[in-house]
Amino acid sequence: MPKILKEPLIHFLGGALLVFGFFWATGTNRDPADYTISVDQSNIDRLRAGWIQNFRRPPTQQELDALIDQEITEEIYYREALRLGLDRNDAVIRRRMFTKMRFLNNQDAAANEPTDAELQQWMDQNQGKYSLSASYDLEQVYLGQGGAASETEIVKLLQDLNSGAVEASDISKPISLPKNLIGADTANIARQFGEQFSIDLDQLETGQWVGPVSSGFGQHLIKITSKTPGKPAALDDVRQAVTNDWRAAQTAQQEETALEQYRSQYDVRVAGRE
Repeated sequence: MPKILKEPLIHFLGGALLVFGFFWATGTNRDPADYTISVDQSNIDRLRAGWIQNFRRPPTQQELDALIDQEITEEIYYREALRLGLDRNDAVIRRRMFTKMRFLNNQDAAANEPTDAELQQWMDQNQGKYSLSASYDLEQVYLGQGGAASETEIVKLLQDLNSGAVEASDISKPISLPKNLIGADTANIARQFGEQFSIDLDQLETGQWVGPVSSGFGQHLIKITSKTPGKPAALDDVRQAVTNDWRAAQTAQQEETALEQYRSQYDVRVAGRE
């Protein structure tokens, strides 16, 4: 055994093991390129552009040097944090990387510009979603919360309004709602008066005061002077909405395809699942 220990090969192997142990213990058993930080001209241009965007002027040389030093400092700390495994089991970093991967996967779908034929096909496959709603010209008189006026009082008010004995402005109670609407579609009316109010308008006669009609604020008397019925929309009428929906569907499909490709490479095991 002592003779073997004197062999040069044994000395070489022992030294190699010691060096390997040192590098492993100190975290320096990595490609030397990991310890090379290069700040090229494109990086400097990016830093300068960011400064100009924030401060509306080019940085001085001293300010640019400080930006470069900060970039180097951040890169050093970033790499050392990775070596220590600080990116692992961190919910914030995990979510951030998840979001960034989704963004990268969806870039192509977001950049795609659909043709009119593709948009029209999407509309045809989603009939009923895209239509022009009815629009109204109307006046309204606010009576107050439900029960503020009795049935007899309401009948008398309608008679007076329709005969011209009183003006709508003389009997309407104060409220921060428009007294007149011109060319208002059902979506606009629903935003101001409530969904049920806009639905009830479709059942009302035009050309005379009727009611009461309930909104989220109380009771109203309504006079519809003009009504344009809803109709199926042409592509040019709703192009932006159709484009947004088409692109969202393309993005979702691309994301699903990417996930299937990624997942096929993993052996996923969940406790309690076969």
